[in-house]
Amino acid sequence: MLATLRPEQIPVAEQLLRGGLQAVRQAIEAQNTAAKASGKPPVAAEALLAMADELLPTVRLADWKDRASVAQTAGKDYRLRELRAVVAASRTVNLDEEGRTMAKALHESLDQRTTALREEWLARITNALNDGRVFQAVEASIRPPEPGTRCPAELAVRLANDAGEAMTADLAAEEWMRLLDAVVASPVRRTVKPAGIPDDEVARQAARHAAGSVPALAKLLGLRIPPPPPRRVNTERRFSPTGG
Repeated sequence: MLATLRPEQIPVAEQLLRGGLQAVRQAIEAQNTAAKASGKPPVAAEALLAMADELLPTVRLADWKDRASVAQTAGKDYRLRELRAVVAASRTVNLDEEGRTMAKALHESLDQRTTALREEWLARITNALNDGRVFQAVEASIRPPEPGTRCPAELAVRLANDAGEAMTADLAAEEWMRLLDAVVASPVRRTVKPAGIPDDEVARQAARHAAGSVPALAKLLGLRIPPPPPRRVNTERRFSPTGG
Protein backbone atom coordinates (compact mmCIF):
# COMPACT_ATOMS: atom_id res chain seq x y z
CA MET A 1 0.00 0.00 0.00
CA LEU A 2 2.77 2.42 0.92
CA ALA A 3 4.53 1.68 -2.37
CA THR A 4 1.50 2.90 -4.33
CA LEU A 5 1.40 6.31 -2.63
CA ARG A 6 2.92 9.61 -3.70
CA PRO A 7 5.96 10.69 -1.66
CA GLU A 8 4.05 13.39 0.23
CA GLN A 9 1.36 10.90 1.23
CA ILE A 10 3.69 8.37 2.82
CA PRO A 11 4.38 10.26 6.11
CA VAL A 12 0.65 10.81 6.60
CA ALA A 13 -0.11 7.16 5.91
CA GLU A 14 2.58 6.06 8.35
CA GLN A 15 1.02 8.19 11.08
CA LEU A 16 -2.39 6.70 10.29
CA LEU A 17 -0.91 3.23 10.69
CA ARG A 18 0.57 4.21 14.04
CA GLY A 19 -2.57 5.65 15.56
CA GLY A 20 -5.21 6.84 13.13
CA LEU A 21 -6.29 10.44 12.73
CA GLN A 22 -5.30 11.22 16.31
CA ALA A 23 -1.69 10.34 15.51
CA VAL A 24 -1.81 12.64 12.46
CA ARG A 25 -3.14 15.53 14.59
CA GLN A 26 -0.45 14.95 17.21
CA ALA A 27 2.28 14.91 14.54
CA ILE A 28 0.95 18.19 13.12
CA GLU A 29 0.95 19.78 16.59
CA ALA A 30 4.51 18.59 17.22
CA GLN A 31 5.69 19.99 13.87
CA ASN A 32 3.97 23.31 14.50
CA THR A 33 5.51 23.56 17.96
CA ALA A 34 8.96 22.91 16.50
CA ALA A 35 8.31 25.37 13.65
CA LYS A 36 7.25 28.12 16.05
CA ALA A 37 10.35 27.58 18.20
CA SER A 38 12.60 27.95 15.15
CA GLY A 39 10.69 30.88 13.69
CA LYS A 40 9.31 28.94 10.73
CA PRO A 41 5.72 29.06 9.42
CA PRO A 42 3.28 26.34 10.56
CA VAL A 43 2.48 23.37 8.37
CA ALA A 44 -0.74 23.27 6.34
CA ALA A 45 -2.80 21.40 8.92
CA GLU A 46 -6.09 21.46 7.03
CA ALA A 47 -4.52 20.07 3.87
CA LEU A 48 -2.76 17.31 5.79
CA LEU A 49 -5.95 16.33 7.63
CA ALA A 50 -7.86 16.28 4.35
CA MET A 51 -5.19 13.99 2.92
CA ALA A 52 -5.45 11.79 6.01
CA ASP A 53 -9.22 11.52 5.61
CA GLU A 54 -8.76 10.50 1.99
CA LEU A 55 -6.12 7.89 2.83
CA LEU A 56 -7.82 6.46 5.91
CA PRO A 57 -9.97 3.76 4.19
CA THR A 58 -6.98 2.54 2.16
CA VAL A 59 -4.73 2.45 5.21
CA ARG A 60 -7.31 0.62 7.30
CA LEU A 61 -7.76 -2.00 4.60
CA ALA A 62 -4.01 -2.52 4.28
CA ASP A 63 -3.62 -2.78 8.04
CA TRP A 64 -6.44 -5.33 8.24
CA LYS A 65 -4.96 -7.37 5.38
CA ASP A 66 -1.66 -7.52 7.24
CA ARG A 67 -3.43 -8.98 10.29
CA ALA A 68 -5.55 -11.30 8.16
CA SER A 69 -2.48 -12.57 6.32
CA VAL A 70 -0.78 -13.43 9.61
CA ALA A 71 -3.92 -15.26 10.76
CA GLN A 72 -4.09 -17.28 7.55
CA THR A 73 -0.41 -18.20 7.68
CA ALA A 74 -0.57 -19.27 11.34
CA GLY A 75 -3.68 -21.40 10.82
CA LYS A 76 -4.69 -23.36 13.93
CA ASP A 77 -1.70 -21.97 15.82
CA TYR A 78 -3.28 -18.51 15.72
CA ARG A 79 -4.99 -17.62 18.99
CA LEU A 80 -8.75 -17.95 18.80
CA ARG A 81 -9.32 -14.62 20.54
CA GLU A 82 -7.14 -12.82 18.01
CA LEU A 83 -8.79 -14.65 15.10
CA ARG A 84 -12.17 -13.55 16.40
CA ALA A 85 -10.91 -9.96 16.58
CA VAL A 86 -9.62 -10.06 12.99
CA VAL A 87 -12.93 -11.45 11.74
CA ALA A 88 -14.85 -8.78 13.65
CA ALA A 89 -12.57 -6.06 12.28
CA SER A 90 -13.35 -7.16 8.72
CA ARG A 91 -16.80 -5.64 9.21
CA THR A 92 -15.33 -2.21 9.95
CA VAL A 93 -13.29 -1.77 6.75
CA ASN A 94 -14.20 -1.34 3.10
CA LEU A 95 -13.07 -4.67 1.68
CA ASP A 96 -11.94 -5.13 -1.89
CA GLU A 97 -12.22 -8.44 -3.75
CA GLU A 98 -9.06 -9.84 -2.18
CA GLY A 99 -10.18 -8.67 1.26
CA ARG A 100 -13.60 -10.31 0.88
CA THR A 101 -11.94 -13.59 -0.05
CA MET A 102 -9.67 -13.41 2.98
CA ALA A 103 -12.54 -12.46 5.29
CA LYS A 104 -14.68 -15.36 4.07
CA ALA A 105 -11.86 -17.87 4.61
CA LEU A 106 -11.14 -16.54 8.10
CA HIS A 107 -14.82 -16.58 9.03
CA GLU A 108 -15.09 -20.22 7.94
CA SER A 109 -11.98 -21.06 9.94
CA LEU A 110 -13.44 -19.35 13.01
CA ASP A 111 -16.72 -21.26 12.62
CA GLN A 112 -14.90 -24.57 12.31
CA ARG A 113 -12.76 -23.96 15.36
CA THR A 114 -15.61 -22.73 17.56
CA THR A 115 -17.81 -25.64 16.47
CA ALA A 116 -15.05 -28.11 17.33
CA LEU A 117 -14.56 -26.49 20.74
CA ARG A 118 -18.31 -26.58 21.44
CA GLU A 119 -18.53 -30.26 20.51
CA GLU A 120 -15.51 -31.03 22.69
CA TRP A 121 -17.11 -29.13 25.60
CA LEU A 122 -20.40 -31.00 25.28
CA ALA A 123 -18.52 -34.29 25.01
CA ARG A 124 -16.68 -33.56 28.29
CA ILE A 125 -19.98 -32.97 30.07
CA THR A 126 -21.66 -36.03 28.52
CA ASN A 127 -18.74 -38.37 29.17
CA ALA A 128 -18.47 -37.22 32.77
CA LEU A 129 -22.18 -37.90 33.31
CA ASN A 130 -21.88 -41.30 31.64
CA ASP A 131 -19.04 -42.17 34.02
CA GLY A 132 -20.93 -40.94 37.08
CA ARG A 133 -18.53 -38.03 37.59
CA VAL A 134 -21.23 -35.48 38.34
CA PHE A 135 -18.98 -32.86 39.91
CA GLN A 136 -16.66 -32.87 36.87
CA ALA A 137 -19.69 -32.58 34.56
CA VAL A 138 -21.09 -29.58 36.44
CA GLU A 139 -17.65 -28.00 36.63
CA ALA A 140 -17.20 -28.41 32.87
CA SER A 141 -20.54 -26.70 32.22
CA ILE A 142 -19.22 -23.58 33.95
CA ARG A 143 -16.53 -23.04 31.29
CA PRO A 144 -18.13 -22.93 27.82
CA PRO A 145 -15.82 -22.20 24.89
CA GLU A 146 -17.84 -19.07 24.05
CA PRO A 147 -19.59 -16.74 26.54
CA GLY A 148 -22.98 -17.26 24.88
CA THR A 149 -22.69 -21.02 24.37
CA ARG A 150 -25.46 -23.03 26.04
CA CYS A 151 -26.06 -26.69 26.71
CA PRO A 152 -28.75 -28.33 24.58
CA ALA A 153 -32.01 -28.62 26.53
CA GLU A 154 -31.82 -32.40 26.85
CA LEU A 155 -28.28 -32.32 28.24
CA ALA A 156 -29.11 -29.43 30.58
CA VAL A 157 -32.04 -31.40 32.02
CA ARG A 158 -29.86 -34.47 32.51
CA LEU A 159 -27.12 -32.41 34.13
CA ALA A 160 -29.56 -30.77 36.55
CA ASN A 161 -31.18 -34.08 37.45
CA ASP A 162 -27.89 -35.87 38.04
CA ALA A 163 -26.54 -33.00 40.12
CA GLY A 164 -29.68 -32.94 42.26
CA GLU A 165 -29.61 -36.69 42.79
CA ALA A 166 -25.94 -36.54 43.78
CA MET A 167 -26.60 -33.90 46.46
CA THR A 168 -27.94 -36.27 49.10
CA ALA A 169 -28.10 -35.85 52.84
CA ASP A 170 -25.76 -38.85 53.17
CA LEU A 171 -22.98 -37.18 51.19
CA ALA A 172 -20.05 -35.90 53.23
CA ALA A 173 -20.65 -32.25 54.07
CA GLU A 174 -17.49 -30.99 52.41
CA GLU A 175 -18.21 -32.93 49.21
CA TRP A 176 -21.81 -31.69 49.22
CA MET A 177 -20.67 -28.07 49.57
CA ARG A 178 -18.04 -28.53 46.89
CA LEU A 179 -20.76 -29.74 44.52
CA LEU A 180 -23.01 -26.89 45.64
CA ASP A 181 -20.32 -24.36 44.73
CA ALA A 182 -20.14 -25.82 41.22
CA VAL A 183 -23.94 -25.91 40.87
CA VAL A 184 -24.27 -22.26 41.92
CA ALA A 185 -21.79 -21.24 39.21
CA SER A 186 -23.37 -23.50 36.58
CA PRO A 187 -25.99 -22.60 33.94
CA VAL A 188 -28.46 -25.13 35.42
CA ARG A 189 -28.43 -23.82 39.00
CA ARG A 190 -32.10 -22.81 39.01
CA THR A 191 -33.31 -26.24 37.89
CA VAL A 192 -31.18 -28.39 40.20
CA LYS A 193 -33.24 -30.02 42.95
CA PRO A 194 -30.91 -31.34 45.66
CA ALA A 195 -32.11 -34.61 47.21
CA GLY A 196 -31.12 -33.46 50.67
CA ILE A 197 -28.78 -31.47 52.88
CA PRO A 198 -26.21 -33.10 55.18
CA ASP A 199 -26.82 -32.83 58.92
CA ASP A 200 -24.07 -30.28 59.29
CA GLU A 201 -24.49 -26.67 60.41
CA VAL A 202 -21.89 -25.33 57.97
CA ALA A 203 -23.58 -27.16 55.09
CA ARG A 204 -27.00 -25.84 56.11
CA GLN A 205 -25.64 -22.31 56.31
CA ALA A 206 -24.15 -22.73 52.85
CA ALA A 207 -27.51 -23.96 51.59
CA ARG A 208 -29.24 -20.90 53.03
CA HIS A 209 -26.77 -18.60 51.31
CA ALA A 210 -27.22 -20.42 48.00
CA ALA A 211 -31.03 -20.72 48.10
CA GLY A 212 -31.45 -17.59 46.01
CA SER A 213 -29.48 -19.21 43.21
CA VAL A 214 -30.80 -22.77 43.73
CA PRO A 215 -34.49 -22.22 44.57
CA ALA A 216 -35.13 -25.91 45.38
CA LEU A 217 -32.97 -25.51 48.49
CA ALA A 218 -35.61 -23.21 50.00
CA LYS A 219 -38.12 -26.06 50.24
CA LEU A 220 -35.57 -28.31 51.95
CA LEU A 221 -34.80 -25.53 54.42
CA GLY A 222 -38.43 -24.63 55.05
CA LEU A 223 -38.01 -21.15 53.62
CA ARG A 224 -41.07 -19.57 52.03
CA ILE A 225 -39.15 -17.17 49.78
CA PRO A 226 -35.54 -17.77 48.69
CA PRO A 227 -33.23 -14.96 49.76
CA PRO A 228 -31.53 -12.98 46.99
CA PRO A 229 -28.22 -14.47 45.88
CA PRO A 230 -25.16 -12.83 47.42
CA ARG A 231 -22.62 -11.11 45.21
CA ARG A 232 -20.19 -13.93 45.75
CA VAL A 233 -21.06 -17.36 47.07
CA ASN A 234 -18.27 -19.16 48.86
CA THR A 235 -19.42 -22.33 50.59
CA GLU A 236 -15.99 -23.68 51.47
CA ARG A 237 -15.70 -24.93 55.05
CA ARG A 238 -13.86 -22.35 57.10
CA PHE A 239 -13.05 -24.75 59.90
CA SER A 240 -10.33 -27.35 60.23
CA PRO A 241 -11.26 -31.01 60.83
CA THR A 242 -10.40 -30.45 64.50
CA GLY A 243 -12.86 -27.59 64.78
CA GLY A 244 -10.27 -24.80 64.77
